[in-house]
Amino acid sequence: MKKELVIILLLIFSLDANAWWDKGHKIVCDEAYKLLTLKAKEFVDPLIQEHGSFGVACLWPDWVKNGDRKDTRNWHYINLPDSEQNTYKASCPENGCLIDAFHKQMKILNDPNKTASKRAEALWFVGHFVGDVHQPMHVGYPEDKGGNDHKLKFSDKTLTNMHSVWDGQIIEHMDFLYGEEYLYNNVSIKIDKFLKNPQSSEFESWAQESRDIAMQQSVGYRNNELEIVTKEYMERHFEIVQERIALGAIRLSNTLNTMNIESN
Repeated sequence: MKKELVIILLLIFSLDANAWWDKGHKIVCDEAYKLLTLKAKEFVDPLIQEHGSFGVACLWPDWVKNGDRKDTRNWHYINLPDSEQNTYKASCPENGCLIDAFHKQMKILNDPNKTASKRAEALWFVGHFVGDVHQPMHVGYPEDKGGNDHKLKFSDKTLTNMHSVWDGQIIEHMDFLYGEEYLYNNVSIKIDKFLKNPQSSEFESWAQESRDIAMQQSVGYRNNELEIVTKEYMERHFEIVQERIALGAIRLSNTLNTMNIESN
């Protein structure tokens, strides 16, 4: 009982919505960097220099979305009503969405006539958005803001929400049980495994996978079925979280490796 209480308290004190993605985004981009070709690294290196690593650069979009770049807040997700499960048919609102923002930033990144600073920002956005699209609650419902308004309780009645659970608390539970390196090690194992398989290059396909996961009965998101978050719930979904980060890393590296890179 004492151990369970400690776990719950640890989760409560880390409700920051960036909790997963400070770590998750960094892993996606750092692992992707390891898979880049020499040519791709030569292109990427000057664009991430001010941040010191690709992983840190990929955190930048979250740093600015609530400050100087509030216009980018809607770029981090795409929410679809229950009647629209097909991400390929999704339409973005005027202020943008994750799918539209990714394609626009890729266009900037591919344009040798854009300034180095514009292309650098585009790279940071692209890396970040690949991480976002692999998190199921970034392809959620508009009426509950991607699970933010799907209110949940832990076993001790303390409050959380579906987005926070998937954005950070599953990973923090993982860290608590097995240590900080557990996620890194399992992602690395899964990358080695998935590298043997062909991967879709379509951003919409990655979004569809996340949507399909969000709709799974075990997740309990559809129809607000989940009410109580147990440690068993979180542990049951460790594998999905690890797989999504691993796939994000592989697909980001493939995206950058297959660019027709030109310098301005």
